[in-house]
Amino acid sequence: MTREQVNILIEETKKRYPTEACGVLFGDVTSEESVLRKIVPLQNVLESPTLFRIDPEEFLTVLSEAERHGIEHIGFFHSHPAPPNPSAADAKNMRLWPDNVWLIISSIKYGMAAYQSIDNGVKRIHMIIS
Repeated sequence: MTREQVNILIEETKKRYPTEACGVLFGDVTSEESVLRKIVPLQNVLESPTLFRIDPEEFLTVLSEAERHGIEHIGFFHSHPAPPNPSAADAKNMRLWPDNVWLIISSIKYGMAAYQSIDNGVKRIHMIIS
């Protein structure tokens, strides 16, 4: 992830506060790493400070567009009004998308962490910011 991408995520989190910001991550995936290429913020249809839901039609539209450009869906991002740790709802949703990266941004101190669902558990994964 680049410093510019980090700034995009922080700005989106600030812009949406107190509602949880959310969106989709696109890039390249190998057996060793996921490389973030594109961030697409989406509307949180719940307008909630503690939960998010992406509109399925909006998601399919951006997914189709990315596929036309040869960019793979690699995950989701959302913000939390707390440290960037997955909630019980996050863990449940992560199990539905086990190969995806789930990036959580704190709307308090703007720290972030990435997770994946691995073997029915949630594991924090290493992020590199260049």
